[in-house]
Amino acid sequence: MKKVWSMFMLLAVCLVACTNIDDLEDDVDALKKRVTALETQVRDINSNTEALRELYNEGTFITNIEEKSDSYTLTLSNGKTVNLYMKNDNNLLCPIIGIDSEGYWTVLYNKNETPERLTVNGQPVKANGESGKTPTFNVDSEGYWQVSYDEGKNYEYIYKEGTTDKVSATGDGSAPAEDKNFKSVTVENNELVLVLAGEDAPTIRIPIISDFECSFAAEDLEQIQEFSAGETKEFTMTMRGVENTMITAPEGWSAKFSKEAGKENVLIVTAPASSAKMMTRATADNSTDVAILATSGKYAMIAKIQVSIKNRTDYKAMFEAGELQIGEETLNPENYTSKVIDSNTTSDISSELGASEGTILFLTGTGTFTISSNKAISAPIIIVGQYPDERPNLEFGETAYLSLKSGKLLLKNINIKARAANYLFNSPANGDATFTNLTIEDCKMTNITKAMYYVSATTVGIGNITFKNSLFEFVNTGNIAFFNTTKTAKPSIFGKLVLENNIIYHKTSVNPIQIFNWAIETSTTDEGTMTVNIKNNSFINIKGSYIFIKANKANINYTNNIFCVSSESTLTSYLYELKDAGSTVNTTDNILYDAKVNWNYANSDVCKPANNTLSKESTIPFTEIDCINGVFTKDPAYINNGATIE
Repeated sequence: MKKVWSMFMLLAVCLVACTNIDDLEDDVDALKKRVTALETQVRDINSNTEALRELYNEGTFITNIEEKSDSYTLTLSNGKTVNLYMKNDNNLLCPIIGIDSEGYWTVLYNKNETPERLTVNGQPVKANGESGKTPTFNVDSEGYWQVSYDEGKNYEYIYKEGTTDKVSATGDGSAPAEDKNFKSVTVENNELVLVLAGEDAPTIRIPIISDFECSFAAEDLEQIQEFSAGETKEFTMTMRGVENTMITAPEGWSAKFSKEAGKENVLIVTAPASSAKMMTRATADNSTDVAILATSGKYAMIAKIQVSIKNRTDYKAMFEAGELQIGEETLNPENYTSKVIDSNTTSDISSELGASEGTILFLTGTGTFTISSNKAISAPIIIVGQYPDERPNLEFGETAYLSLKSGKLLLKNINIKARAANYLFNSPANGDATFTNLTIEDCKMTNITKAMYYVSATTVGIGNITFKNSLFEFVNTGNIAFFNTTKTAKPSIFGKLVLENNIIYHKTSVNPIQIFNWAIETSTTDEGTMTVNIKNNSFINIKGSYIFIKANKANINYTNNIFCVSSESTLTSYLYELKDAGSTVNTTDNILYDAKVNWNYANSDVCKPANNTLSKESTIPFTEIDCINGVFTKDPAYINNGATIE
């Protein structure tokens, strides 16, 4: 008690004037003991008051009782544990707390007086029911009792009845109050019998039912159990003498006992797949409580825990507020029609992709969406997994691809399974000269077997390409390209290519890929310049044997990437090959680990450095590489290099 110690320090200073050091030490020791006793008394009175409140609730019974030298520790049928303290310091003036026959809190300051009701704004305070409050007591820095009815947020002084005299906790020359809150506490015939202090106070009898229990572990009761959407957790319960149970849970939640042999007392709780399905009905704490009503004969008890779905980001809400950014674009909600699609009700989204106006699809649910047929993208189309902790699955049918005719296509927070047969995207001959934007962000794309994109005409392409914060899993057995642009006579149509913070890896072996593949031998009059930014990516068991970037004229930046070959491979590797001497290349702070062969910067004389060989690390920059499951952990020494994806 910080306030009590303040009083102690003040009194200690006053004693400095004493000339007898022994007397001073005795006085200080006595004062320390008195302060300690006062702290203990405040603890005891508050604990007993809380215990009375719990024991006075109708239907409460005791499942376990432990007797100690100065107290009883009681385990109640509602899962709570309370302490009743029986001994106090007779040298302290302490209020005696009780409950009268009508259920109101009472207080007695002197054993010769009559207990009076505690009041708030002149009104007596109930000990239970909807208006029930539990008083909390305190002693101020000057040694006077205070009481709070709002769990200790605000305190007011206690005054002697009919006066403005504060009640002292340290004595004022009058006789001390009776030092017990209870006249007696006994165990009789499987009942705890409490006889409260005060002439009009009732006797409280609480049954002790030691062979009946339904309870959660103590640690499960201490805090709200947080779940991700759709997550399942198990809770082992203590069950003894239970004949029947009934389980209630918030709407959208599932709670049931396991049917597995040996796990009959395990409660399985599953959160809703989407927070949009959270409860709408309201009963006592039903919005947060999973409760088990257990019965045994005429007795019943309720065990419960509080549950909640973790606070989650909602991309739809961000979009509606004008705060959703994908790639380099912040979306204006006035330019799009939005639609929420649940995989549990609709799986094939092919028909949604042929919209003639700006459309944004928010995908939810734990099922799998499909694109089963070819579709031409002729408007701005955006596909977003609505919740970051609930990334939906999207599969391309083996004959399905998207023709990027006009508009743009943005994909965010989706697990995408590529088709093995061929490319996923193309630019058709009848398309616009520039499809403005292809962005893949916060996604995972697996099963990449063929080129992701193919252009079938010489004068069409994609103005801006952004791949960010995503994983790309290749399963090819020969060289393939992200972007196969060999048919393009004007490569600068592809104005800007950004790869930032991605993990690009081969699932089963070491294989070559190309990021941008233009046919260098193509005769062209194109004087435009591409911009290529490749920053903070991790390339794992991927090589540029056929050159990562092949372009006519480009400004290329490779910065802070990691190129890591964890298995031996004799394949060579090149970062770029350029045709136009007006190109520029910057390579800064890239990390290479390849125990077998050297890597080269350029495969042509354009922008070829004097030292064309990349320097290599002697130790692998990852502590874990699991290409089968797509799990990669960087060595902390390389925190500023490669991708960091949560």
